[in-house]
Amino acid sequence: MEKLFLGRVKKEIFDDRKKNINLLMLGENLWLEKHTWDCGWYWGFGYIGNKHLHTHAETFIKKLLWKNADEVFERTKFNNNDFWIFKDLLKQAYSLKGTAEIYIHGGHCLEKEGVTDVIKSKEKAKTINKDLETVLDTMWSFLEEILSED
Repeated sequence: MEKLFLGRVKKEIFDDRKKNINLLMLGENLWLEKHTWDCGWYWGFGYIGNKHLHTHAETFIKKLLWKNADEVFERTKFNNNDFWIFKDLLKQAYSLKGTAEIYIHGGHCLEKEGVTDVIKSKEKAKTINKDLETVLDTMWSFLEEILSED
């Protein structure tokens, strides 16, 4: 499994109210796993962690969206601009993933014919997953350029 070292997360990250953001990754080295096509219908991506932690990179766009790299990491190869580009690509990827899931299943987890499946379309899901693959490949290449070992 391919991984990229994102950096060592600071021991404390504060929100706008000067309250420490409670994240399991605080003070830890953090790695990102490369995306994979899973179960023949969806992209598995955004898995971050280390030997003690496995979670989703969605944290970067939910809890840390407005933070710069130098506010999140004590050690990283990200500059602030590149960290923002990474978060933008993550946001695109998670939005596309959610849309593809709706077109595949016709709803979130319960399906009621004629109600939750009114926009169900395997063809649209296929197109969106192809777009998602493009975003994920672009993101991975971008990160490899920035984060790969010298």
